[in-house]
Amino acid sequence: MLFRFLPHGAVLAIIAVTSLPLLKSGIATMEEGLLLISGEMVLKGAVGNADFEHLYGPGDSWAVAGAFFLFGVSLTTERLLGLFYRLLLMSAIYRLGRSVSTSAALGATLVGWLILIPFGLTAYSWVAALSFGATSLATVTSAGLNKRRWFFAGLLAGVSLLFRPDFIIAIFLGFGWSVRKAKPSLRRPAIYGVLLGVSPYLVHLVTAGFRSVVEGIVIDPVFRLRDGRRLPIPPRWNDSGDFFTRVTDLLGGPDPWPSLSHPAQLTLLFWMVLLALIVALVLSFRSHKSQLISLSLLALGSVPQLLQRPTPNHVRFVGVLVFSALVLSLSASLKARVSGLWPTILVFGSLLLIAPHHVGRAVADVSWFWGAQKTSVPLSHQGRTLPVLNEMYRDEVTEIFSALDQASTAGKSIFIGPVDLRRTNYSETWLYHLLPNLVPASYHLEMNPGLANRDGGRLAEDLAQSDWLLLSNRFDGWNEPNDSVLPGASEPTAVVAEKFCLYAETQTYQLLRKCSSSS
Repeated sequence: MLFRFLPHGAVLAIIAVTSLPLLKSGIATMEEGLLLISGEMVLKGAVGNADFEHLYGPGDSWAVAGAFFLFGVSLTTERLLGLFYRLLLMSAIYRLGRSVSTSAALGATLVGWLILIPFGLTAYSWVAALSFGATSLATVTSAGLNKRRWFFAGLLAGVSLLFRPDFIIAIFLGFGWSVRKAKPSLRRPAIYGVLLGVSPYLVHLVTAGFRSVVEGIVIDPVFRLRDGRRLPIPPRWNDSGDFFTRVTDLLGGPDPWPSLSHPAQLTLLFWMVLLALIVALVLSFRSHKSQLISLSLLALGSVPQLLQRPTPNHVRFVGVLVFSALVLSLSASLKARVSGLWPTILVFGSLLLIAPHHVGRAVADVSWFWGAQKTSVPLSHQGRTLPVLNEMYRDEVTEIFSALDQASTAGKSIFIGPVDLRRTNYSETWLYHLLPNLVPASYHLEMNPGLANRDGGRLAEDLAQSDWLLLSNRFDGWNEPNDSVLPGASEPTAVVAEKFCLYAETQTYQLLRKCSSSS
């Protein structure tokens, strides 16, 4: 009996061990910075959508706050939570794949893991939703006629929606298909489990307020933000439009192998995801294997994530399910002639052939045995440390923080954002984590186009009440084919000009304090 679980345990152990060096990879995403500061704020009693902007379900900040409570506030704690999500997802893929063969399960898990590696270990809400959603399907595979297991499977499906309410399409298709195929006596406990899983939304509605929740989780991301983040579909052959993809292409240097341009590779990769999904769906239904059908349908429900913003990262967000499902469905179809090894080689080899930069180089750049993460350097302040990408960045932040320390006192408020507050496209939210003695001054911890800079928004009012402003020109070159290039409300800029005076300045940063005449 124990031997049966050895391959499963060995796979998870290998993933965990090889992931540990990623705990020290450089922090460079606004989303991870938000997880750090929002988790700490929730731990201190703040409420998402009421006290700070939060575009997804409350599950991610609640989970990070819980991890901070148990293990302390740190980047390591947040990333260990992210590792847990990934292990949960890989375990689910393996368990679903066992219905085909052990080799197929291993192959699908390997492909899924290689696709996820470029994200590091950030505890993204989408990865959490994938993990709990896939685990609900894996739980169904061993549930049989056990009503408690069906209830638990439903609970996991509901929990996935606490992280991403937009994952409901995937849950409806994947888990819903399993429930529809189950005996009537098993459907009720499964549905009850889902209802219990999403019931914490009632707590969130009460604590944050109905209007704040609807505005923060529905209106802001779906209606106000979308035009400022949408990119062309399919990606353009000569320019994907994504700001960070362009920067990476510019700074990453030439590829060591002949291939198509990076935007062209992304275009082909986009179509490959959709084609792979169609193949996986057809083959899984032909196999009549419930596990494969439910996984393929879950993958189908995740496609809107790709269609919203077809960047390399969003391709991976969706591809982790799609290509894992493809490996399993191919293995099931060819079971009489080949093992799961050959479909694994076929799928991942095709990815390397079509998009060597977005797949092969992305994996190589963050894999532990290539040692690329050794390039990050520690940035420490007030007893906290974050790994950043280079010494130049560390030294400049240290300089501006030193100036802040000389004049600020504990309990004062600070806002971190762009110099040009009419264009709120991105921000260094992780800097809040290094200022534990100061309080974030604005509801807008992140800078998002159409939200922080919208007419009639609250940013100007928040700024007027702030003690300090740390403004950056780091993202002044932001240029995407969407509404993010359009200037927004001018009131925040007017408040800065009227009420704040320059205290210190570096090449990138301006540190401003409330003018004495405005106090």
